[in-house]
Amino acid sequence: MTTPTVYRVSDGIALRVLSTDRFKAGMLSVSAVLPIDRKKTPLTSLLLSVLRRGTEKYPSLAEINRRLDYLYGTVLSIRNFYRGDCQIIGFSADLLDGSYLPMGEDLTDGILELIEEILFHPCLDENGLLLPKYVESEKQLQIDAIRAQKNNPRVYASDRCREWMMANEPSGVPIYGTEEEILAVSTEELTAHWHSLLDGISFDCFYVGQADATELCNALRERLADHTAERPALLFDKDFVKSAKVTHRYEEELPVSQGQLLLAYRTGTRLDGDGFYALSVMNELLGLSPVSKLFVNVRERLSLCYFCSSHYNAYKGILTVHCGLDPKNRVLAESEILSQVDAVRHGEFSDWELDAAKKSLINAYRQLQDSPVALENFYFGRTLMGVCTTAEECRAAFDAVTRSDVTEAARALSLDTVYFLNGTLAGEEDFDDGEGVEFDE
Repeated sequence: MTTPTVYRVSDGIALRVLSTDRFKAGMLSVSAVLPIDRKKTPLTSLLLSVLRRGTEKYPSLAEINRRLDYLYGTVLSIRNFYRGDCQIIGFSADLLDGSYLPMGEDLTDGILELIEEILFHPCLDENGLLLPKYVESEKQLQIDAIRAQKNNPRVYASDRCREWMMANEPSGVPIYGTEEEILAVSTEELTAHWHSLLDGISFDCFYVGQADATELCNALRERLADHTAERPALLFDKDFVKSAKVTHRYEEELPVSQGQLLLAYRTGTRLDGDGFYALSVMNELLGLSPVSKLFVNVRERLSLCYFCSSHYNAYKGILTVHCGLDPKNRVLAESEILSQVDAVRHGEFSDWELDAAKKSLINAYRQLQDSPVALENFYFGRTLMGVCTTAEECRAAFDAVTRSDVTEAARALSLDTVYFLNGTLAGEEDFDDGEGVEFDE
């Protein structure tokens, strides 16, 4: 599979098309890339929810969903996440290819018409303000979401560790803000933010599927071009924190049974760096594959935890080890994690372990071709970083990683933050299936 073909739809719209006949449903995303801002980012998260509630043409959520049903049950999802120090907002849609529809219809124009309505023609009151009832309702839902984060200690601990570690970096800003910030938002302020956000917005669009690229360009141009301004360069700032000068320690308590221990390392390497492939293999060997050193030793051999894995955020150049455990095992678990990291640094792993790590990673990249969403995520993320490689090229590069490459990547790790969420409840342990979202949003 080749890299996506790039089309300049207008000064404010770029489209990347990955043509493939592997799927009956295509995937279209319309995204805006924004800098993370302490005040504006939580407002943007709230605004997206309010806009989705109703438009001039479809004045309620029921009407919007009825329109989606008419488009053969097309699913329209809000995009709102971080990639490095950028906030990605917009919409994505899974839509059936016309060749599988009774009349051969093209659904792209219909979904783009709905996206245009939601973004640029929301329901307004007689004063030109976003509907207060929608604003207040979504404020409460966002506050509930903020409060609910504590109901998942693993995700909560990961978020808190990120906030502490990146307190002086844009991505340390919580994407939904705080309860106090959201409570203070007025309808007038949110409406002003809507106007400000859309004044000069540009879009990066991505399509995976069989649709004709020319028709896609025409539909995007007709629906969105008049609303956009010149599209800026997307490359990330090359100046990022490569190493930790000191190790910071933070501890909090929460009334749960299971403790959460995180060790966050600066790696000095991001997705656009020469050491990306070696670091990815090292991460797989250390704590991601089913036979990783953390799983085999910390969890299985010593039974110090319920789960223990590592995660590499290639957009920030950060590797995080996350461990769920009985709080009484904290010291022993941290010591063993550090010991396993040192073992990788010194090459204390077998050729079989290295080969298993590479095969696990290669297989994960091979599975990208089974999902339009996975393909879009893979290529869109590389677009942001100015990287132009195919999944096939990545697999070959992983396979070429040597033992010395892995040890060199491990030696570059510098421990920046140790975070411990101390569970204060005794008794039955919290259920945790070992799945969760780590640092890369």
